[in-house]
Amino acid sequence: MLMESLPPLNDNSTLRPIKFANLRFARGDDFLYRFDRDSIDEARSLGADVLVFCDRPWLGESVQFPLTDRIEIALLSFRNFDEWFNGLKKDTRNEIRKGSKRGVETKVIEKLSVSEAQEIVSLFRESPFREGRYFEGYHHWTLKRVMESFKTNDEFVSIASVYEGKIVGVARTKFKGPVGVINNLLSSLEVRRKIIGVSNSLLATQIKMLSYRGVSHLAYGKMGVLGGLDHFRISNGFRSVPVNYNYVLLTRKAKVFAKFRIYQPRDLIFSTKLRFVVPLSIPLQKHIPIRLIQKLHLYA
Repeated sequence: MLMESLPPLNDNSTLRPIKFANLRFARGDDFLYRFDRDSIDEARSLGADVLVFCDRPWLGESVQFPLTDRIEIALLSFRNFDEWFNGLKKDTRNEIRKGSKRGVETKVIEKLSVSEAQEIVSLFRESPFREGRYFEGYHHWTLKRVMESFKTNDEFVSIASVYEGKIVGVARTKFKGPVGVINNLLSSLEVRRKIIGVSNSLLATQIKMLSYRGVSHLAYGKMGVLGGLDHFRISNGFRSVPVNYNYVLLTRKAKVFAKFRIYQPRDLIFSTKLRFVVPLSIPLQKHIPIRLIQKLHLYA
């Protein structure tokens, strides 16, 4: 296995150890936690070679270490749902309304039944390709993982879109304090051909629920990866914000690897040094064995 995520050593840890190649990284949930010097001690206690963390400039937390990558992310800042909704263009507001007019309902996921979880698994496995490139969720989600992950509590907000009695869209956001991070926002390709606005309605419901929970900043992945997704974000009020991904070398081994420019987890390698690889591979992906795409991570 090229990259292995391991459970934290204790329930209070904000960092999770990740093995990649011959290095052990400590990394928390991007944007949900503030960096402080205790993070370095915590990473060392996990036996990590490298601590990886990103700053949050929209909260006045700008941090730049000697080893850093500057990456553009999508960020939405809002004071409340009404302010966000009224600030959208008329066409976007209409798309949010269209789904409900055509019979699409959004509901909060408190706890999934087995049949509901299976519908979500089927949604992720609807197609191995989306927007012309391999879709990571195709191989990532199992029935057990869906049942454990899609829930709504003091840490997550999960939403489902239902059409004709079947789940046709899901959204899941993790949040802490004023910041939320969209982990999943997905709608059925088949239903998209019939009904406009399913994804917009999912996002709108997420924003409304997160606003009630005190969230005022919502991060939604890296910009410049998928043109269609970038358009969706921008039309819904997201903007491009540069953030610093920092790397703190904790061991002699890490310092040796860094001399050869090896100090990043796999996803950040494909977002920086090898960013050109994935776009170049897109025209060929449907002709490449799926297992090879998965192994080489050609979907960053």
